[in-house]
Amino acid sequence: MKIVGVSMVRNEADIVEAFVRHNLSILDGMIVVDHGSADRTLEILQSLCAERLPLAVFRSDAAGYLQAEITTTAARDAFARARADAVFPLDADEFLRVPSRGDLERTLEAIPPGHHGWLSWPTYVPPLDGKPRDIVAALRAARRALRLQPTIPEVASKVVLTRAFVDDPDAMIMMGNHDVILGRDRTTSPRMPHVDVPPSVVEVCHVPIRSPAQFVVKMTIKRLARRAAGRDYVAGAPIQVAYAAVRDGEPLTPAIMMASHIAGVEAGVEAALSTRPEPTFFENVVLRYTPDAPADPLPLVLAAIERLARRAASARQSPPLRQENSAHARGARDGA
Repeated sequence: MKIVGVSMVRNEADIVEAFVRHNLSILDGMIVVDHGSADRTLEILQSLCAERLPLAVFRSDAAGYLQAEITTTAARDAFARARADAVFPLDADEFLRVPSRGDLERTLEAIPPGHHGWLSWPTYVPPLDGKPRDIVAALRAARRALRLQPTIPEVASKVVLTRAFVDDPDAMIMMGNHDVILGRDRTTSPRMPHVDVPPSVVEVCHVPIRSPAQFVVKMTIKRLARRAAGRDYVAGAPIQVAYAAVRDGEPLTPAIMMASHIAGVEAGVEAALSTRPEPTFFENVVLRYTPDAPADPLPLVLAAIERLARRAASARQSPPLRQENSAHARGARDGA
């Protein structure tokens, strides 16, 4: 069985190498689309390609946050050209925990025809005490985040695609990779049927916060891009609260940062970190290209604003994806 990951990433220089190396210890190949990074993300991905890893890297210059469209295109490419049997859409801050590749394959093969899989999606938070840590130490010290009001509904799953995705040209991955719909309207398009995949077989471990500087870059640029695409967060959402705190010069506390990724769409939901020992989700890989410290947020945010301003001024259609390092796309397309 061939299993491929697809991702859209932007300004993830602190974690993208760890993301690729860890997940390629489980997957047979990856297709990654860089969405206008202003930090070293693309440079790191190109260096990984130069190692002849089973990795294909593309670029997208779309101004808005078109994750659903870009990831759907990458997934179709994985099925068509990489001949994947299953595809994991992943964000750059997500790490697969798979105790047994054999159990994973048997579980994926048992998904009924016409269905996809839903995966457990726990969030982990490294220590936010201000002490300097490299990304490997931070990931290995991360603790599972627990909602203190578990009765409030939340999105707690990610999707894994089967070849049923190829069979229906209307199939589209929803924003955030949480679901598959038949059509383009997120509210009215019917959902494709899914089955739950046991967390003992695979989990998608989510590490959205690594430091205050990284959080500011990610949250600010993502919100601006979603506004540019006409997909802003609902009023009062925790990420709106975090954005307002940064904009107004208010303290950015760990509680505000955690709420924006754990509390769902309801403000005021609190979270705590688990104190229960559990196996680490992160392979202790050796990193070669990752910066020692998070990038300064200001240049990255300004670069994103300039990009949106240029697009608004020119009002021209975004060019199609173009492939980087085509000589090294062999791995993700044809197998390791």
